[in-house]
Amino acid sequence: MAKPVFYRQCRLVKRIENGELHLVSWIPEPHAAAGRFVKLREPDGSWDDGWVVVGAGHNRLPAADVPDFHELSKAHLRASGDAETAKK
Repeated sequence: MAKPVFYRQCRLVKRIENGELHLVSWIPEPHAAAGRFVKLREPDGSWDDGWVVVGAGHNRLPAADVPDFHELSKAHLRASGDAETAKK
């Protein structure tokens, strides 16, 4: 049986020409340590590297329980009727 993978919510920073980008993301626990460099997968499947973990939360979730914020956002738009407004 495969070992379960747990995720932690982390604060990430990436330095760019004009400053910094900040992001909060759920990443696999082995990579969720301050100072670690990580690559994030883009929606098109490519990798965006250069992100640094600046903080990791204490709570851990199994992979199946990590929220899919894209799906949650779409569900909210459908439930609130804002999805129809966005189409116009």
